[in-house]
This record gives sequence, C-alpha cells and structure tokens, in this order.
Amino acid sequence: MIGISLPQRLRALDLLAHTTTWGFLWIVVTEITIFGWAVTGTVTAGPADALSLRLFALIAVGAILHMEATKPAEERRRAAHLSGEHIDHTGVWTTAGAFVLPVPLVVALVLIIRLRRYFIARKPPGRYVFTTFAIMSSALAAQALAVATPVHEWARGAPVDPRKMLGATIAVAAAFAAYYAAQTIVIGVARGLRGDRSWLAIMGNRKENADLAITLCLGLIAAWSSGVAYGLVLAALLAVVVGYTRHTQRIEQLELERDRLEVDALHDPLTGLANQRGFNPAAALALVADQARQRPTAVMMFDLDRFKQVNSRLGHLGANEVLKALALVLRASVRRDDLVCRWGGEEFSVLLPGTSRADAWAIAERIRAAVADMTVELTKAAGGRTELVGDFTISGGIALSPEHGTDLATLQEFADQALAEAKDGGRNQIRVTPAIPLPGPRHARERTVDAG
Repeated sequence: MIGISLPQRLRALDLLAHTTTWGFLWIVVTEITIFGWAVTGTVTAGPADALSLRLFALIAVGAILHMEATKPAEERRRAAHLSGEHIDHTGVWTTAGAFVLPVPLVVALVLIIRLRRYFIARKPPGRYVFTTFAIMSSALAAQALAVATPVHEWARGAPVDPRKMLGATIAVAAAFAAYYAAQTIVIGVARGLRGDRSWLAIMGNRKENADLAITLCLGLIAAWSSGVAYGLVLAALLAVVVGYTRHTQRIEQLELERDRLEVDALHDPLTGLANQRGFNPAAALALVADQARQRPTAVMMFDLDRFKQVNSRLGHLGANEVLKALALVLRASVRRDDLVCRWGGEEFSVLLPGTSRADAWAIAERIRAAVADMTVELTKAAGGRTELVGDFTISGGIALSPEHGTDLATLQEFADQALAEAKDGGRNQIRVTPAIPLPGPRHARERTVDAG
C-alpha cells in the first residue's frame, strides 16, 4: 500500500463510489461511533464468567455449523438479492448472543460470523465493513436492552414469574425492536443520503420484515436453548435453522423461476422484445387510452428484406444475430413508451401512442436508415475469426388510428398491406396506408417470391 494516497484507498473500498459525500461522512461517523461503543463496552465489562464462555462456545459453534451446512444455499440467496435487501439467517446466532452474552463476547461473536461470511459475500470490502458495523449496532442495542431488563437473566435460565409474563413479553419485544431499529437507522440513513428515500428502501418490504421477525424469534429460542441440557436442545434447533435457510432458498428460487417464466411467456427469447402475447394487451390498452384522450395512434409493421438470402448467406446462427441487432435498432429508434414486438420470423410490429402521421413517418424513416447503416459482428466457426457484415434493408407500413380503424387487428392489417406495397415497390422504403382502406384479408395476400 506504499505510495497509494488516502483517496485512492477509500475508492478501493468502494465507499465514495457507492454514495454521496454526505453519505460517506455518515458511514465514517457511524463506524467510529459503533467502534467506540464496542470498545467501551468491552473495557468496562470485565472478564467473562464461566457460564458466558460456555454459552459463547455453543452459540459460536452453532453459527459456524449453520454457515457451513447452508453455504451453497446462502450463496444462491445472496446472488438473487444483489439488487435488493438480504436477510442473513446468521442473525439467529447474533440475536442469541445479544440476549445471553456480555458485550465482549457479543462483539467477538459478530466478528467471527462476519469474517466467515465474507468469503461468500458479494459486496466490496468497504460496504461489507459498513454492514458489519450496522449488525454490530443491532447486537449491542439488543444486548443493552436485555441487560437493562430481566430478559438477559431469563434467557440464561432464570425462572420467570408467571405474574410477570406480560412484562417479559414487552421486554423481549423491546429488545427485538432495538435490534431492528439500530440496523434500520444506520443503513436507512445511508440509503437516504445516497438518494433512496422511499419508505420501502429504508424500512424494507413485508416479506423481508417477516423473514427478519422469524430470524429474531429463532434467535430468542437459541438463546434460551443454549443453556438447556448442555446444548442438546440447541443442537436440535440448529437442524431447524438449517432447514429454514434451505427452505427459504428453495422458495426464493421457485419464485425467481416463476417470475422468469412469466417474463419469458411474454417476451421473445431471441430478441428480448415482447411477443404477441405480451404485446397485444398492452397495445390494446394504449389504443383505448389514446381514443379516450382523442389522440392519434400509429401502428407499424416492419419486415427485414430478403431474409431468406440473409439466412443462406450467414447461416442460421448468423441470421439470429442479425435479428438481435435489428431488435436493438428498433428499441433505440423509438421512444420510451412506444411498444415494440417481434411479430414472428423477421416481422416486427411497433405501436406509437399519441403519434401523428408526420411523426410516425419520421420515426419509421429513422428506423429504415438505422437498419441500412447496421453492421453485425459475426464469429466464423472455423478459426474463430470475426467479421462485420452489413448491407441490410427493411421495409415498413404504417396505419393510423382512428383514421384507419380503432382496434389493433384492423390497424395491423392495413399496416401490413402498406408493408406489402413497400415490398412490391422495391423494398427499403416506408409506405403509409391511404385514407381508403385496401381490401383483402391478410392471410389471402400474396407477396413476391423473394420477399422472405
């Protein structure tokens, strides 16, 4: 690290790059404060008694065994939660330690767990350290509340007077609240200063909070069972916690696959554009909305020229790359709220809400020109040599609502007839449906042999 400046070291920890200047200051001040809290509590606590050391050993072993038994599942959970909040079930052991251990052993337990977890973490060191301090604050807050109330002694095996059950319940709930609040404030303020000021970003969603609540309850049971029958009950609970983590991972994986299937069902797998199933309902709604606002709607049909020749020239895989490149051109050439669909084969449909004839023509011409300039990088099978291929053209037809109809099928029929005129007229051109609709059903229309 010699010769590396302090700003470079900070950037290497991904602190400045991940947040704003005020957010960075909050992180630094928070970490210093929590560090001081941990050191002060450790110094003033004095030596740990034999019971605390035994409970610490049991909880630490339970945490390590839990982490090892669920490592593959936890790695998948963390990978799935990169863009959201992740509830680590090692909070069971952190909570247990907070209820039954003195501050020095609580700090040691958190550090052991977090050091072991780092090897499957998907966060840069700076952010992981900050999260560790946030977890430390939760553990210390819950420990302080437990010690300030009879919860600490109850969790270590002291009898609970039945007449004080209501007070015991309130005290445990307060310790849970302290655990939740400390971490929420530390991380929530950092997110707010970064720009994520929604309540969902700060407080978490219902599913995440329910998962955390279950984790805290299991932590309470782990705290109590660590002092029962020399840890035999804790060993049984360990099997439950491992099963819960694995079950949670399986449920999340199934939900992820379900969401992916829902997306795949509405999108073309090759181009990523909407397919007919995804396009038709959205297009119908856009048409109704424009009609209610008395605005025009443009519907376009595009067809890549001489696609059979493209397929023969580049092969099936090369033709697929051309279709993917064409999809990117279409998406980049329209506006954010416009709808783009791979209608089938080399044919594409586009709906432009609130678009006049002149604007639709301009957009279609932009698409035609972009396709004419399009190049696709292909890798040859023999030798892996890459080359750029081009010389592609596209033809298009445009229909307008309400001028040519008010439903999607009618507008696509007229746009398709205009597309056929563009093909017959020499390709690489755009045609607009005339004011008088052209007759003839779509399936009966004949195109030129090489229109492909």
